[in-house]
Formats: sequence, C-alpha cells, structure tokens
Amino acid sequence: PIVRTTNSEVAVDSVLGIRAFSLDRVLETDAEFLSDAQEHMHDQTVTSVGITTQGECDLEKLNQWLGVLLKEKGVDMFRMKGVLAVQGVDDKFVFQGIHMIFTGKPLKPWAEGEE
Repeated sequence: PIVRTTNSEVAVDSVLGIRAFSLDRVLETDAEFLSDAQEHMHDQTVTSVGITTQGECDLEKLNQWLGVLLKEKGVDMFRMKGVLAVQGVDDKFVFQGIHMIFTGKPLKPWAEGEE
C-alpha cells in the first residue's frame, strides 16, 4: 500500500507488520541474493564528506553557503543531512537534502550541556 506522508510523519501501524518485504519473493528472482560470493561494484567517484565543529551558525551566512553549494554542486550531491545550532535559536535545526532538494526545520531545544 502507498502511505502518503509529509516529513515522514506516519502512524507506525501503517508501515510495520504489513509484510511488504518477502525474502522468498526476492530469492525467486535472485537465487544468489544471500550468497557471500557475489561480486559487489562500487562507484569510485562517489565519496563522503563530514563536517563536525562546535559553536553556532550565522543563519544568513549558512543560507548563502547552502544556496551556492546546491546551485553549483546540487546535481552531484546524492544525500545530505545534519543537525545545526543556529545563533539566536534555542532549537536544533535539522536538515536533509537529495540533490538540489533541501528541507530543514527546528526540531526541539538542545538539552542542558548538549553540543
């Protein structure tokens, strides 16, 4: 079944226990699915970058940087996600993106002593 949602807000009962995945069905079409002997190919042009730093972001500078990044490199970016501290905002800012599609919103306040 197709469950329509926004920001992954969905009742757990609508996605758990529905038997959407069947190992028997997969093995019918790919008998070697569980074989350790399968050869895996990885695209050597795909890499990952992680940025970790303490402190708060300047929202205006962050928006400018993300705008340029998405405009110039968006088609090359498979996935991005993160949690940021923004100056003057008590809540965590959580974001995610796929290619040039980006979304972010405040989540909840930072816990005492949390960085």
